[in-house]
Amino acid sequence: MPTSEFRTVDMPVSEEMVTDGARERSGFLARPAGWILCIALLLAIAVLRIVSTYHVFNHTIDEPSHIAGGIEWWEKGTYTLEPKHTPLARVSVALGPYLAGVRGTGATKWQDTYPILSENGQYWRNLKLGRIGVLPYLVVATLVVFFWTKRLFDAPTALLAAAVFTQLPTILAHSSNATTDVPLTAMFCCSFCAFTLWLREPNMRTAAQFGVATGLALCTKLSTVVFLPACAAPVLVMYARSGQARWRALLRTLAIVAICAFFALWAVYRFSHVPLAQVTHLPERAAAKVFGHSSRMNGMVHEITSDVPVPAPEFFEGIRMLRDQNQQGTTAYLFGRVKEGGWWYFFFAALSLKTPIAVLVLAILGGIVVLRRYWRDRENWEIVAPLAAFAMIMLASTPARLDSGVRYVLPVFVFLSILAAFGVSTLWTRESHGMISRAAAVLLFAWLAVSSARSHPDYLAYFNEFGGRDPSHLIVVGDLDWGQDFTRLSTYLREQSVKHVSIAADTFFEPQPLGLPETELVKCNGPKPSGWVVVELRRERLHSGCYPWLAEQHAITTVGKTMTIYYVQ
Repeated sequence: MPTSEFRTVDMPVSEEMVTDGARERSGFLARPAGWILCIALLLAIAVLRIVSTYHVFNHTIDEPSHIAGGIEWWEKGTYTLEPKHTPLARVSVALGPYLAGVRGTGATKWQDTYPILSENGQYWRNLKLGRIGVLPYLVVATLVVFFWTKRLFDAPTALLAAAVFTQLPTILAHSSNATTDVPLTAMFCCSFCAFTLWLREPNMRTAAQFGVATGLALCTKLSTVVFLPACAAPVLVMYARSGQARWRALLRTLAIVAICAFFALWAVYRFSHVPLAQVTHLPERAAAKVFGHSSRMNGMVHEITSDVPVPAPEFFEGIRMLRDQNQQGTTAYLFGRVKEGGWWYFFFAALSLKTPIAVLVLAILGGIVVLRRYWRDRENWEIVAPLAAFAMIMLASTPARLDSGVRYVLPVFVFLSILAAFGVSTLWTRESHGMISRAAAVLLFAWLAVSSARSHPDYLAYFNEFGGRDPSHLIVVGDLDWGQDFTRLSTYLREQSVKHVSIAADTFFEPQPLGLPETELVKCNGPKPSGWVVVELRRERLHSGCYPWLAEQHAITTVGKTMTIYYVQ
């Protein structure tokens, strides 16, 4: 790697900070053998914690559809089931089940895909194999955190960043599920990091790296379409003001970026293509309006659109579907209120509740010091890139009408981890009030470690101390209840020798693979059930009007974090 990529290490520091020579520590952790061992240990602990939850929780609401979409890709070579989710992550989570013999059920709607998990009578094996497909992305994301932080600061700070990232309950939660959010976090942050490298050293190699990473990020989740330009804009401004801009070199290699991104994306879509006429009728409509339906020109336009191929049409169909869904919005819940389309500040609230307070404090400190350094030397534009990316993702999320959990902005946890690690390093290396600062650093990091350990195995339902004793009155959908507690429910009902149960839930499931007794689903505004009744928490919060009889009932207990048990006379 060219030495110019490491120029940000030699940065001016304040009087409270140690000198550059002190920052280039030569201890065990600064040597490759040391940090390789530490990274391996951190990842091993994280993976063990994740895998230990596989049999605790049944499938979440989205997992069957993601596995089914990937199975279609492997089995038929097509991608038609919900193309709003681009295929890379789905292909990854479906590989294990596909090799184990799982095949598609013919479902065309995501709500009908849940039987695929028990298609060959091996529900738990299929679910476990699907979830394993996310683990490589956790490794990639952790390595991005480490090497990016190491390039900006030093190896010990990079190890701290990796330690913060691999202890975050939200990261552990979504690394435990066969979904697209951790893959997005890994591939998007790869792309953005490669973008900063390309700006620093614009050549064929860095351009190709940025292009391939961007193509793969686009194939992982369509959030990249919004997040990457939003994050790149302020970085480009800082780069231009740094006096180091090399615009001619960037323009010369821009084509390499575009070509590599295009072919990486197209390859994931199996180089699919269809005639332009199957994608859009706009050219024909325009020609008919201008020249008339029976004109020769309209016929020529029809011939052209019937022959000109459009690569990866599923990608463009996915963008259209996601646009339509966002315009329609989803039913959101926040601070005891239900609203269609949600609130502009939803993700700010979710982040403040789902992030350990110690990480928030350390990230704020790290962000302040980073801004001070940049303000003193505008050549250090790279050091503030993580902070800028964090801010822009949060701002870009404000118009979204899909307020279904902090997972939609999951990449921000990479940037928070980098800033929090620098916050720890800042406290540790202060010369004034050194003992107090070091004690604060140790206490904050210990607070994170304890919070993370106490959240096991309920990483998905984790809330920090701001959440209080009952966070279900604050946020529910995706951040507390994602349909994960049916296994615990089954254990409880078996212990109580329950033979029949009525369940009100948003989750789609089959009772038999989960070990449930005879099960009846409670319909919205349907007849009042009797006997043992279970109400899923998200169902109760979002659709309380469906069950007017519920207000008269007294709960017997709560199973797991999300299942409320009643006995209705």
